[in-house]
Amino acid sequence: MLIFLFSKNSFGQEVILKLKPSEKPPESRDYTFMQVIDSRAQKSVGQIYDPQRNKHAASFSDNLPKEVLEFYNARINSTTKPNYKFLVKVYKLDLKEIYHPDLKGYRGDIQLSLGFFLKGKNDPIHLVDFNSKVQYGRPGTQMHYVESSIHKLFESSWGYFDSWLSTQYLTNRALAKKVRLNIIDLIRESSKDTVFYDPKRPLTWADFTETPNPRSSYNATIFSSISIEGNANIENGEIVQTISVKVYMLPEQSWVKDANDYANNHEQRHFDLTRIAADRMISRLKNVELEPFLFEATLNDIYLDAYREMNRLQELYDNQTRNGMNSEKQAVWNQIIRKALAGDMETLNELVN
Repeated sequence: MLIFLFSKNSFGQEVILKLKPSEKPPESRDYTFMQVIDSRAQKSVGQIYDPQRNKHAASFSDNLPKEVLEFYNARINSTTKPNYKFLVKVYKLDLKEIYHPDLKGYRGDIQLSLGFFLKGKNDPIHLVDFNSKVQYGRPGTQMHYVESSIHKLFESSWGYFDSWLSTQYLTNRALAKKVRLNIIDLIRESSKDTVFYDPKRPLTWADFTETPNPRSSYNATIFSSISIEGNANIENGEIVQTISVKVYMLPEQSWVKDANDYANNHEQRHFDLTRIAADRMISRLKNVELEPFLFEATLNDIYLDAYREMNRLQELYDNQTRNGMNSEKQAVWNQIIRKALAGDMETLNELVN
């Protein structure tokens, strides 16, 4: 339907276009369109000719987002609780007509450019763009060709997006609905630069290679830590995040003055506490529920919490044992640590809390 809004000045006449929903039967889909945004700088589509060969500005007034949304959702019969919600941005909708005297009619060219986005809890995620054009010819009196051509473009855009989407469910990370963790916690081979935690390989003083600090009141210092690394892949529509856990000490940042067995035990327990912090982190990782859009931030938070807890445990241990000088407290901590390494965290939890 083409509606003319007349004014005293013929240049002020405007053609209001209408995008009618498709008459084709809707197709069952597990998605819906939530919003359409008109991103065009100029709201006018272009100019078209009337039967007297006068030019008129053509537009959808301010109704384009509403009409496009209704058009797309009329093409689908969405499930009650669709898994996917999409946003569409209209980048470009341009119309140009040229009069052909020999044909006593008009040639038209319409270009459409759209962007499809996935709506979630955060900013919309760009998925794919659609760019196409259609050409038409029409007699001077048959202005409905303009609307029917625009209709074809939007029909093509939905078909393109729907076909693209059907190929993406199993491989596109943005469309994944689940996250599965693949945690790798191996006993690694040590080197002169890095000693990895191994319950069958206790520390020796040969692992402390830094020159002692003569101004320090401590007898020994160990640098131990935990780290995680990995990558994410898509398997059958599921994000599989591999996490490799490392527990290690650095010989070149660890030193000793008086290398005796009692002191060695104290430093070994520091290393054990690092292993315990890693075990507690792995337990949290195995029990956390991850959202596909936020899982990396959640994993980072869990790691940072484990790192801070590791430091708290080390400080608590040194404070209560007075850096190993309180032999009675050292014996208590020896037992606490043995139990925690075996999986019994009850006493340790009481201390931490």
